[in-house]
Amino acid sequence: MTLQSYYNFASTMGFSVRLGSTKNILNKESGQKILVMKRLLCSKQSSPSLILPPSNGTGRKNGVSRCGCMASIKFKKIDRFDKWVTDTVNYDHNHPFTTPSKIRYLPINRSISETSKVLFSSLAEVNVPASQQAVYFSNQVGEVQNMGCMTLDINNMVRDDRVDLKNYDVDLIVEKFEIKKLENKDFFYDFVKDDEGRLKHLFWTDFIMIENYKLFGDFVTFDTTYKINVYSMVFGMFCGVNHHRKTTIFGSAFLRYFVYRFFFYILIFFHL
Repeated sequence: MTLQSYYNFASTMGFSVRLGSTKNILNKESGQKILVMKRLLCSKQSSPSLILPPSNGTGRKNGVSRCGCMASIKFKKIDRFDKWVTDTVNYDHNHPFTTPSKIRYLPINRSISETSKVLFSSLAEVNVPASQQAVYFSNQVGEVQNMGCMTLDINNMVRDDRVDLKNYDVDLIVEKFEIKKLENKDFFYDFVKDDEGRLKHLFWTDFIMIENYKLFGDFVTFDTTYKINVYSMVFGMFCGVNHHRKTTIFGSAFLRYFVYRFFFYILIFFHL
């Protein structure tokens, strides 16, 4: 059984799968990691008791669908030509499958085509709610059963598009800072990204800020915004007072999380 045929099997039978464990080996010639094993699990695997309880608050409570199902399949690569074979498989599920009338709601059977993505993105740009987008789309394709997705999927797609746009903005500002650094050797900036490529911290200063710090840096404050911005980041400035009793800026920073260890990170680069 191939990977795609197992997905087709799950889709037809009425259960969803999720990626479990994987294994990589290091290619000594290229120095890159190569995926040689992957295990697919039933989406209901794991025990409800292992799922963290919701925190106190007014957040929405979601139903728990995990029931400790042990059905799984393991694929392994047997050569360098991307040939995968089935290693082990367990077809035994401890729960009933989704009924035929509801199979289309399973995540494994839901997707948004590239053409539909263009439509939903265009409607989102003019602030059409996802619920209205779903109604319009269902009318276009004949009925709800032909949509291939749900309102939740449209919401998630629009959210991901906005995240991608924010990441593009990060790359754009870093590119502009790099150009500015080439034009002015006294311009300095540094940034850190997380494992998903999102900006964690960004610090910058220029010649005038550095000179002001040399003259008026006896007392320095780090002033931050009270609320985060659209990028979910705190903006902060290293400030002082000049001989005219006017606020002068020594450096600026964006912080994703304003906790002490990140503050000291920015402080170190400020002193550099």
